[in-house]
Amino acid sequence: MKKTFLKAMAVLTALSATVFFTACDDDPVKPDENTTEVSFENPRFMAEADGSIYVTSYYPLGVARFDIGQQKFTDFCKLGQFHPEGIAAAGGKLYIASSSISDESGTYSYDNKLYVVDIASFKLVDSITVGLNPQIVKRLDDNHIVFNTWGNYTTDLGGTYILNTNNNEIVDLDQPLTKFDVYNGSVYGYATTYNEDYTTSTNFYKIDGSSHNVTTILENEQFSDGIYGISVTGGYLAVCTDGNYIAKGDCRFYSIGDGSWAHTSRAGLLPSNVVADGSDRFLILNEGNWGKNNAGITQTGISDTTTIDNYFEQSNSRGLGDVAQDIILVDGKAYITVTFSNSLEIMNPTTGKSTRIATSK
Repeated sequence: MKKTFLKAMAVLTALSATVFFTACDDDPVKPDENTTEVSFENPRFMAEADGSIYVTSYYPLGVARFDIGQQKFTDFCKLGQFHPEGIAAAGGKLYIASSSISDESGTYSYDNKLYVVDIASFKLVDSITVGLNPQIVKRLDDNHIVFNTWGNYTTDLGGTYILNTNNNEIVDLDQPLTKFDVYNGSVYGYATTYNEDYTTSTNFYKIDGSSHNVTTILENEQFSDGIYGISVTGGYLAVCTDGNYIAKGDCRFYSIGDGSWAHTSRAGLLPSNVVADGSDRFLILNEGNWGKNNAGITQTGISDTTTIDNYFEQSNSRGLGDVAQDIILVDGKAYITVTFSNSLEIMNPTTGKSTRIATSK
């Protein structure tokens, strides 16, 4: 039986905003017209809605608004002491996972909330109590989002849930997922189990967003390295490996239609996300190692399997930066958060050329 429960909503008071903006206050103060960027650091995950891209950040803890038409950051909403992870937009609101929370002394503890920001007012309006350590949030449809929790890694191993955005009713899908993506009303993800002998085992699942039925997929696939990312894009399921964190990984592409293998591409260091570029090619986001400035983009295809491992660097004669966190495609442009380079890289996906670096510091 699926466990369905209704969590009471706690209405929060939004806190003060950044030096440039007080968009969470009742009387927002806008910067001088010549000010082009908002001051914040460590951009992380993104969601697109109503002509803007919303980016979670760690310093300050909050969410920034990037205006697609103006191609610049225009607002920042500081949201308190919770640490924002994944973000999704549905029904005129942003749903932001909070993995941990800190008190005034700087002591951290696991959080158990999804925080809700109204897009029109750009204000924090609700918090929803969920499982411990929520991480990834994806839009299922305009009335539902999917999110997972990672728990405390010992007594609480987390779970995967669907939230009804109309009444905040939460359905437990009874299948914890380490990472997942959403496509055509279904959830595709994997669960990695850490065994007592220090080995790991990984299983892949498809969960129907309406019936909540769980189906095991890719049962006969064998991977020599750990799984690091899973994406559904351009009609394919892409599964990427971690290269044991020291070597380059790869990404295998499977047809969404029948699950058949289509192509395996060599990728870069820690490939985490894959997006279709709209021209029968795919961009693999390689996270890279912390502090090494070796994040990158790999380009590959299915009918034409030519692979360019250092696609971004070849196109721009420079590297992407330090830890590429997220990538989305909007209106023919690729947007990439590069966390420790404090930037939002904007790229033409078909040429690999950078069109703008929106520095967030």
